[in-house]
Amino acid sequence: MIDYVKILDRMPKEYGLLITDTDFGVIEAKGRASLLLEEGKLMGHIESVMKRALEKGSVKIDTETAHVTMKAYAVSEGEKEYYVMWIHDERKSYEAERKLRYCLEILDNINEGVIVTDKSGRILIYNRKLGEFEDLNKDEVVGRRLMDVYEWSMESSEHYQVLKTGRPIKEGHYRNLTKLGKCNQLIASTYPITADGSDEPEAVYSISRNVTTIKEIYNRTMEIQKKNNGSFNKNNGTRFVLEDLICKSPKMKKLLEDVKTTAHTNSPVLVYGETGTGKEMIIQGMHNAGPRSEQPFVALNCAALPETLLESLLFGTKKGAFTGAEDTKGFFEHAGKGTLYLDEINSMPLNLQAKLLRAVQEKRFRRVGDDRERFIECRIVSSVNMEPMRCVENGNLRQDLYYRLSVITLEIPPLRNRREDIEELTMYFLHKYSAIYGRSDVTIDEDLREALIKYDWPGNVRELEHLIESAISLMNDNESISLYSVPQYLRKKLYTNSYMPPDAEELTLNEIINSVEKKAVMDALEKHDMNISRAAGSIGISRQNMQYRIEKLGLKGAVKSKGDQK
Repeated sequence: MIDYVKILDRMPKEYGLLITDTDFGVIEAKGRASLLLEEGKLMGHIESVMKRALEKGSVKIDTETAHVTMKAYAVSEGEKEYYVMWIHDERKSYEAERKLRYCLEILDNINEGVIVTDKSGRILIYNRKLGEFEDLNKDEVVGRRLMDVYEWSMESSEHYQVLKTGRPIKEGHYRNLTKLGKCNQLIASTYPITADGSDEPEAVYSISRNVTTIKEIYNRTMEIQKKNNGSFNKNNGTRFVLEDLICKSPKMKKLLEDVKTTAHTNSPVLVYGETGTGKEMIIQGMHNAGPRSEQPFVALNCAALPETLLESLLFGTKKGAFTGAEDTKGFFEHAGKGTLYLDEINSMPLNLQAKLLRAVQEKRFRRVGDDRERFIECRIVSSVNMEPMRCVENGNLRQDLYYRLSVITLEIPPLRNRREDIEELTMYFLHKYSAIYGRSDVTIDEDLREALIKYDWPGNVRELEHLIESAISLMNDNESISLYSVPQYLRKKLYTNSYMPPDAEELTLNEIINSVEKKAVMDALEKHDMNISRAAGSIGISRQNMQYRIEKLGLKGAVKSKGDQK
């Protein structure tokens, strides 16, 4: 017999050898054949597979767990006859192809443009989004060289520079004029791809973001500011004064006193409050309560913009600082002698935080691309939406910048810690949105009022306002809104909070029993869509008994409201 095993030893690991007699009994199983037998993928199928392979020359099996090609032939040596089958296990190549297919699909559905080139500058990957940026079809681009597609020399290409140096080029600004005449502002970063264990790049890729829309907003903002250069003095950019605040709770009254005192100082202020607590409202009120009230109030959301644009907006730009840049004032200059409010300062990139720290320390700054120093005359107020030291510990806020910005720290309590204000805020929003939606004095039923007071309000005042507006905008001719007037996702949360048994230590035995009974009845009604008969049956009481308990426990309004919804 030919030494097939020696032949197999010289072949890649993905191959295997199966030798059987003419009755399909296994004589030899080596390599992948042995593995497939152990895994049970050939066991019980040897005869049928071998016959098909002998008949057709080769057989391919594709299942969820096996991707195998088998080639078989008969061998006669004198009177001895046997069958030889070579097996190629294609699982690895199949998995690699599948992963590549998935990756390409993902690349075609992200919002960034991606291009990959090899050492010769030939384009290997070009995703759909980059095609949209550049008005090019990826099928016409892949396989061609960069210089042929873009009509530039290899040396002027960032891909060539990164290939040559092995160092990435990050956050470059580009203005791209497409063949259809569309002008795009792009920010691109280019990186080397190295083989395992090598420092020499074997390919290069770029990731591009189209910031045209952001640039347009920026340009419009700058244009408005140019046209209305003195408008801040007439209308200082604020909408709120401290008198707008609803402060019934002791915590808010104390905060209001601190804000009034702080308004007459020049120290930097850091305001901490969860999302939706009304940070900007309080900061605007502080601005208007102090000696800077006639000066501009300028707010910048540090979480809404990329680093490069944020820096330009904050410090301003000198003409030619980057492609398309003009001489523009930044927000430091627009704030003048007023207040610059940096919202979500912990979302500002750390590189920019370092530049801000220097400006705050030195009380001076430079526009992007400019050598001339300008003085800071405004007061800086910043805010974070989580505990400040957590921001520092998490690495989202530089510790040195934190100390500079938090000479005075004000903490706005979440709505769950100032429940005394909930009812008054509710009435305020009821009047506000009744007027907006043309409703005559909408009222709120007792069940909903209680639920609002007990709810924890993770979204704080903003969530309460959203709930009231949503309920009023969707109501029919009802003069009152109830638990079933609010959005369903909130209704479930309010319902759970409203009928949870209170702390037993604060209640009498009868109150505890009533509370538990109320929750059990309400759970049954909610589960059966307020159908009294089915709800009664589910907890083992009669319909009449259920009606009695609904009235006794004060749940009539909730059941009626649900009936009105049907």
